[in-house]
Amino acid sequence: MHTPECSYCGKRWSYGQTFKQVFKIKMICPHCGEENYYHANKKGNWLPLLAVPVLLGLVILLKLSSVGIILIGCFLMILHFLSIPYRTRLQRTGK
Repeated sequence: MHTPECSYCGKRWSYGQTFKQVFKIKMICPHCGEENYYHANKKGNWLPLLAVPVLLGLVILLKLSSVGIILIGCFLMILHFLSIPYRTRLQRTGK
């Protein structure tokens, strides 16, 4: 897993640089100042869906209480949120 590269200068963005801009439509490269856009790559987007059967499997196997289910669900959501910069890819146009 790695953070995205600028579609113009090719330099890799740091985790912090990506995380600060990942929820914006236009992502400005910290190295060259060019506008980059989020590229919706379908490859690997199904991986977060694995959390649902994993959570259900843990509930059944460990006979968790509702508090345990909520804690595991919160942990998986936080993990998913923090991994967004590693799953971000950039392109030159917003189309």
